[in-house]
Amino acid sequence: MLAQTTAHPLHAPRAPRQCPGTLACRTSAFFLLSLCIQLVAALTLYPAPTFARDPSVLDGLVLAQRGVSANLCALTFDDGPGQTTEALLNILRDKGVRGTFFVVGSRVHRYPEILKRLVAEGNEVGNHTFTHVSLRQRQPVEQLSEIIRTNEELAKLGIVPRYLRPPYGRYDNATIDAAAAQSMTIALWSVDSRDWRKHDLAAVLPRKSYGVRGVRGVFLFHDNHRETVEALPSLIDRLAEAGCTFVTMSEYVETSGPLCLH
Repeated sequence: MLAQTTAHPLHAPRAPRQCPGTLACRTSAFFLLSLCIQLVAALTLYPAPTFARDPSVLDGLVLAQRGVSANLCALTFDDGPGQTTEALLNILRDKGVRGTFFVVGSRVHRYPEILKRLVAEGNEVGNHTFTHVSLRQRQPVEQLSEIIRTNEELAKLGIVPRYLRPPYGRYDNATIDAAAAQSMTIALWSVDSRDWRKHDLAAVLPRKSYGVRGVRGVFLFHDNHRETVEALPSLIDRLAEAGCTFVTMSEYVETSGPLCLH
């Protein structure tokens, strides 16, 4: 006689789930439908921002592809002017290097003489907003105000910036439109020193194994960090040894072939 087999409780087929009551089922379905409608309405009113690369933005990828043939290096400094900016300018002057400073508008009127000297010594000035606020997802009128107020402060000193660098590198389509309305281009960086972490800045230097292409790029620093100022002379020397030709942001962007210095 065949042995009778008994299914294990865990392997037994499950009985179909029954709704405890018709009214409860209808209530649950109505709740889910209502939730879906609210979600769709919210996405319609507040759509998620798009982050597709805009060809008019000089982001890290675009900048990394430029300056190849001449090993161009643009040293850029954010968040100034401040108490350490003059010391940094002394270093650039002594090394024969010109940099690009993305300044905060609310600080410009506090250090007008530094801005005048900065320009007189051949350095370039860019816009870094008025209050160093993250522009992304802010109202377009607020973004435009941040840019215009900084440009107005610079205009008092006869400075007309060509480039906007949004704080933290955060921007959206409204930022692109606001910059274009002021005849400006968004310009980021291709090499981030992360000097705000106060670590050894030698980490940003290239190794000689980089080969024939040498070193190039738009380097991001901050002139309000004393550690950056102290490390800058050695950084410039080592970048020069690696083959850097130092230029401003505009020169970096505009030079597509070998740089001719006159």
